[in-house]
Amino acid sequence: MKKPYTSLYVHVPFCRGKCAYCAFYSVARFSPGETGAYLHRLFAEFADWTDACAPLETVYIGGGTPTVLSPRDLAELLGGVRRAFRLGTGAEFTVECNPETLSADKAAVLAEYGVNRVSLGVQSFFPELRRVLGRRGTPADAVTAVVHLRAAGIDNLGGDLMYGIPGQTTEMWRRDLVRTCELGVSHLSAYELTIEEGSRLARAGTSSPASELAVDCWEIAGSVAADFGLVRYEVSNLARPGAECRHNMDVWYGGTVLGCGPAACSFDGAARFSNPPDLHRWLRSSHREADVLSPAGRAREILAFGLRTVDGWSLSRFRDRTGFDAMALCAGEIRGLAAEGLLVVEPDCLRPTERGLLFADTVAERIIE
Repeated sequence: MKKPYTSLYVHVPFCRGKCAYCAFYSVARFSPGETGAYLHRLFAEFADWTDACAPLETVYIGGGTPTVLSPRDLAELLGGVRRAFRLGTGAEFTVECNPETLSADKAAVLAEYGVNRVSLGVQSFFPELRRVLGRRGTPADAVTAVVHLRAAGIDNLGGDLMYGIPGQTTEMWRRDLVRTCELGVSHLSAYELTIEEGSRLARAGTSSPASELAVDCWEIAGSVAADFGLVRYEVSNLARPGAECRHNMDVWYGGTVLGCGPAACSFDGAARFSNPPDLHRWLRSSHREADVLSPAGRAREILAFGLRTVDGWSLSRFRDRTGFDAMALCAGEIRGLAAEGLLVVEPDCLRPTERGLLFADTVAERIIE
């Protein structure tokens, strides 16, 4: 059923250079004219959808690298969000940031426009691993970014790290985790390196890490984070209680999200739509491509996403959100996954076991098929 949008995602495609693992749409070389045209078109897109939105519970500005924008353009972007949309009381307002692109002036702009959560793309503190990933900047930039953000009054900070990097050992991974947690982050995203089609690593023939190493790193992340008071709440995400990323949680649980900007995706409760993954095509056209699924197929997709979380699904919540009974919708799949020790079925709860989290992709494939 089509519903009002309660979350907003804005894709800023610009960055200083494509990382070796990145397959997201981004523009590494851009001019002031292109950023001006982007903002003009973005605000027109906002106006097209303002009336379709309820007061927003979350706003997420991602990319690309949003903080590669100049302080002036960054202020114009954030101000445009504030002018076009109503934000609910206590709304979560997140901006992604590559540390080397954040200055004290930009941190002040974020705070001025009500940004209350920043996600820092650290990936690794080891220079040799950063070179493999094609990351710019230095390890010290993350520390400087945290200083700028805290001076501006933004304390809800997340750090993104990556494991399975060629040449990385489990001890290096442990040290990256400790160093990031020592920055005082309230949220940690610990992602396994995925060799995405079209990325530089894929073109170079880089292979994925051995599964045993990936499992070791996943378990180390949980252990080290727990020492700093962060608890796993999704396959790749850990947080202090109450500091979970509300935007992502709403997406995983089938909430509505309006996506604006090139390559951004929207979900209105019934259908998904995607903008063209090309800046100049998006500048010329407001056409959104629809991803059409049957209601039952969409409900299966939503069920699978929610089962990436530690808590899984309240069955009554799933019924309220989708109109389907999960146990009737996927009876055979759920019984089989439970028999294999991947899911636990309780009176009003369906959740993954720890092994089910480790094999979340397998669970999703079985549920969606």
